[in-house]
Amino acid sequence: MGTEWLIAAAIGLLLPVGIHRRLLVTVRKRFRKRGMHRVNYQGVEVVTAGGVMLVISTAAALLGMLVVIGIGSKESWVWKEGALMGAGMLAIAFWGWQDDCSVDKQAKGFRGHFGTLWRERRMTSGLWKVWGAGSTAIVLALALGPANLWSGLLTACLLASAANVLNLFDLRPVRAIKVFWLLEAVAITICYCTSDLSSFFKHGIWQLPMLAATCMLFRHDAGARVMLGDTGSNTLGFVVGFAFAAGTPLIVQLMIFLLFVGVHIVAEFFSISKLIESSSWLTRIDRWGRSAEP
Repeated sequence: MGTEWLIAAAIGLLLPVGIHRRLLVTVRKRFRKRGMHRVNYQGVEVVTAGGVMLVISTAAALLGMLVVIGIGSKESWVWKEGALMGAGMLAIAFWGWQDDCSVDKQAKGFRGHFGTLWRERRMTSGLWKVWGAGSTAIVLALALGPANLWSGLLTACLLASAANVLNLFDLRPVRAIKVFWLLEAVAITICYCTSDLSSFFKHGIWQLPMLAATCMLFRHDAGARVMLGDTGSNTLGFVVGFAFAAGTPLIVQLMIFLLFVGVHIVAEFFSISKLIESSSWLTRIDRWGRSAEP
């Protein structure tokens, strides 16, 4: 690996840090004027869709990395992987954004959204998001060049389910970010154990911007000053799903997909917050970092 990889890694880590402060001020100011706020679980109005900051800073960093790697590297598959992750992230963020902007908040969960479709014959913003995420997942699975039909189908299912899974955890400050970090650690560890060092670095380098961006946003989410919203939680889910899809073996992708399906089923019938609160050690982990919360 040449110096272009080190330059790209530096861009991925430092650019989100450098533009975070300006983004925070601009987003909070403009979103308040737009009325982009929701009442959180404590009854406090908080600016929502703060995940836009993650999307903007990550997209800017990915663009810089793609330019550097495109000029300095002859490995087109690496550039293609980064471009696909960036394109998919923007598409998922768009569908999450339209859900954040929607005033229709009555339907909850898959049963609620499909129930509305059945009873009222109309698409909720949540159903449009499901359709958009599913379509995006199919296109990306095909573009990644699956070995066969079944591996492509598995990749599409993994990406589609991952895009929504972190949204199920985004019910308390920084919970979704913590789950994102946990899943990223799993994906990175498995990639390291199942590939050579060079491939591991070339797969993992595209995850650096989002990791840096979430580190910068953490204390603001923890202090209940901004919410990730569907824009942020869906984007985080997609990015970690892409990490598994691009850098881990098919058997691992199958196991993670089944895990995500299981989480969705549990969330339909039980409160994830209550399940966490029923365990003292999960509660301690959930509360970590939220000391600044009102």
